Amino acid sequence: MWEAAYPFFEWHNASWLGQTISGSIWYFPAIETVHILAMAIMFGGLLLLNLRLLGLGMTKQPLPLLASTLMPFVNWGLILMLISGYMMFASEALKAFTNDGFKFKMACLAAILIWQYTVYGWLIRQDDSKRNKLLGGLAAIVNFVLWFGVGAGGRAIGFV
Repeated sequence: MWEAAYPFFEWHNASWLGQTISGSIWYFPAIETVHILAMAIMFGGLLLLNLRLLGLGMTKQPLPLLASTLMPFVNWGLILMLISGYMMFASEALKAFTNDGFKFKMACLAAILIWQYTVYGWLIRQDDSKRNKLLGGLAAIVNFVLWFGVGAGGRAIGFV
């Protein structure tokens, strides 16, 4: 099944973007820097939201207000991460095809995107009196674990 995707990876590797990035000593590190800075912006917002869901900080702030303030940072950080991540992928798509770290990262990324923009998003918009505290804490932990999986998979790409 996975072998059927090889032409997709081959096309990205041979694309103008992939060839331009892989043909330069400066583009990949610059793109990776943007990727990491975007990750810091996104994780900063998620850290505050998750700690609030766990009842460990900013408890006097209504969570929906906090979420409406922080989610633009989370969303823009995510958009920048996806764009820069795609650019890095395109520059080494054939390496990614055989890399178990990449496969793990993509599985975790798919799971967290679904989770964060469905159940998690619904919970952070709920008023404290309506939200089950146990469910909120569980949602924060799942969010942390899945994003950790994305990061660990990303780190593993260079070592697998």
